[in-house]
Amino acid sequence: MKKYFKLAILCVLSSLFFVQCRKSEIELVGSASSAEFSFIQSTASDTLPYPYNVNFTNSSKEAFLYQWNFGDNSAFSAEKNPIHTYKVGGTYNVTLTSVGTFGNNSVTKVLSVLDACQNDFFNKLTNCTYGEWTWSTDDDAIKVLYADGTSVYSYTSAADCQIDDVFKFNVNGDFGYEANDQTYIQSTSICGPAKANASSYQVVAPNGYYPKIILGALASGIGRPFLGTTDSVENNTYEVLSFTQNSMLVRATLSNSGGKFVQIKLVKKTILTLDGIKQILTGGSSRSWKLDPTTGANSIVVGTEGNPAEYYGGGPLEPTCQVDDVYSFSINDHLIYNANGSTFNGGNIAPNYNCGADRSFEKTYVFGAVVGGLDGLAQIQLELAPPASFIGTTDVPAENYYRIMEITPTKMLLRAGSGAGVVFQFKFVRQ
Repeated sequence: MKKYFKLAILCVLSSLFFVQCRKSEIELVGSASSAEFSFIQSTASDTLPYPYNVNFTNSSKEAFLYQWNFGDNSAFSAEKNPIHTYKVGGTYNVTLTSVGTFGNNSVTKVLSVLDACQNDFFNKLTNCTYGEWTWSTDDDAIKVLYADGTSVYSYTSAADCQIDDVFKFNVNGDFGYEANDQTYIQSTSICGPAKANASSYQVVAPNGYYPKIILGALASGIGRPFLGTTDSVENNTYEVLSFTQNSMLVRATLSNSGGKFVQIKLVKKTILTLDGIKQILTGGSSRSWKLDPTTGANSIVVGTEGNPAEYYGGGPLEPTCQVDDVYSFSINDHLIYNANGSTFNGGNIAPNYNCGADRSFEKTYVFGAVVGGLDGLAQIQLELAPPASFIGTTDVPAENYYRIMEITPTKMLLRAGSGAGVVFQFKFVRQ
């Protein structure tokens, strides 16, 4: 490529002579510069979510000025061989313009920048967008090991107010904790008010070592950040011993414990399907439930769809004939009600609201999706009208179907009624 330039000869003045100003034109002919570059990507650190550095090597010819447009709305660079940090992975158009004596030239290349999601663990942890994790239902979801890391000091399943905890990992490094009303306090072994937790996290993932999750400072309040149990752990750091797309096993060193470890099993929180809900209801074979006997639970309330406790806000269960009722749901669509000697009469059986005859039964039920546009995850329909069959009380609405409003392996909220009239709502716990 040739460039032609006109050069004007300037007039020169001398104190002794006056030289007449004369204009002449000089034509310069030559090849313009040729722009070219290559690049190599490298991680900026072992801590995720980390940016990637890209090393650019300039191989332009016949050039002495350069301008780099990195394609990410950052400032241009005039360096010959710049190192640029991309904060977000993606596809970028990188343009190098080279300037030489005989003109300029540019070249654009498409650069696919990697990001933290290229790390297998980070990808599974965050879904490369947003990952929510909760407790495993295994009996050894919480295990304490001696300092040798092998001998078991104790193990247990997650407590009732732990099983619904959700730990949230955002791809941008934000961390969230959803207690769903209560947090289990490990040091006192009781369920207490929801605790504050970290607002950020990092993953350290050097090659050849277990990944580590490091929690940041509390979002608010006082205390220590935690993942799983509320135990204080050294450096707020949890080592990931194993992981899949939907499960992970983490371990941390307990503070001031002589080197003991706490080992925690977590699973990916997923949107429940009908099959998944039935698996929780039945445990995959048969699972038994009873009305929540906890003081203040108000496990039976009566009202309307908009206000389920509008007519009756709840109270204690009858201690001799209601707290021992057991409802067992099997995977093959059978419900067994065991009254254990006596059934509490509702408003439809005399003597009303007193212990009466044993009304134990085994009946078929139909499990499926909620119909009619009502709220609920799934629906249970019993084959006969109450009191021949019922769940919770004998005087439930005549439709005799029950919407599962909430369910975990240890808790279930049922609502009986069509929504057009009176509804009964029951809190159940696993037997």
